[in-house]
This record gives sequence, C-alpha cells and structure tokens, in this order.
Amino acid sequence: MKVEIKRVSIVKVLFSVFPLAVFAVMLLSALTELFSPEVSFNLTSLMVMIMRSIQGTILFLVSTALFLLVYNGLCALGIRGVQVELEDK
Repeated sequence: MKVEIKRVSIVKVLFSVFPLAVFAVMLLSALTELFSPEVSFNLTSLMVMIMRSIQGTILFLVSTALFLLVYNGLCALGIRGVQVELEDK
C-alpha cells in the first residue's frame, strides 16, 4: 500500500523525542573533542562543549522547522509529497 505524506506538523516534530535525540548526537560529537591533543579538560571546556551542543541543537531544529515549512508549502501548492510503501502484517 502506497501512502503519500502531504503535511508534517512542525509542532509535533519539535515537541517529540526528536530534539532530545539531536541534542544527544550533538553532545557526543562535542565530547569527541576531548581526544584532541591540544585540549586540556577543565570545567570551562566542559561548559563550552555543553553550550556548543545546545547551540548546534537549536540551529538544527530551526533548520528542520524551516525545511518542514517549505515542504508543507510546496505540498499545499500541489507538488507531490514523499511516497512511502507500507506492508500489512
């Protein structure tokens, strides 16, 4: 069965587990900087890594919201949306 996604709710995406998952990935990417030889670990560097993760998460969520806004607008104009093929079990 083919299903076409015509509209994605931006509020439901932003208030789901998606932002937490994005923050976890951003935090893991910031923690990989600990393995850099020129980084000395102290409280300041830890706070910088956390703030960089928060900043990256906010930037990613804003770009996701803009993408969904454009996607919903193009689908409202009549352009076909994403088609997904589902199977019944």
